[in-house]
Amino acid sequence: MTDTKPLTHAGCVVFRNDGADTQYLVVSSSDGLNWVLPKGHIDPGESAATAALRELWEEAGVVGEIVERLSIQHYRRGPKDVAIEYFLVRETGSRAAIEERVLRWELEPQAFELLTFAEAKTALREGAETLRTLKTANVSQLH
Repeated sequence: MTDTKPLTHAGCVVFRNDGADTQYLVVSSSDGLNWVLPKGHIDPGESAATAALRELWEEAGVVGEIVERLSIQHYRRGPKDVAIEYFLVRETGSRAAIEERVLRWELEPQAFELLTFAEAKTALREGAETLRTLKTANVSQLH
């Protein structure tokens, strides 16, 4: 099925391996009232993938590489329709964040419970399932 609405946002389901456990990144919203996945507007001329990695760095100070494209989530924010494409991203490092957000690295169940919004929960579940599938297929870049 082709998505006909233009993308407005891009975001990340970010993971890292801590020993045998996989942790997922959850960040505080800009107002500090919610827990969200790193995401933001796609700038003119910018690809969704580039926007997702830029937002990850700006919001969380995390550097990563895209492992897999995830589905597009839709929701309304006031009068606006939001179409956000998520990407599964492996953490590769860190640098100074531009925004002051609280970061939490959590196991999937705890990350899911922290997340405030349904679209983020859906993206996390899809990203975690995709990661399990890739690990089962023994994709070397995930280890």
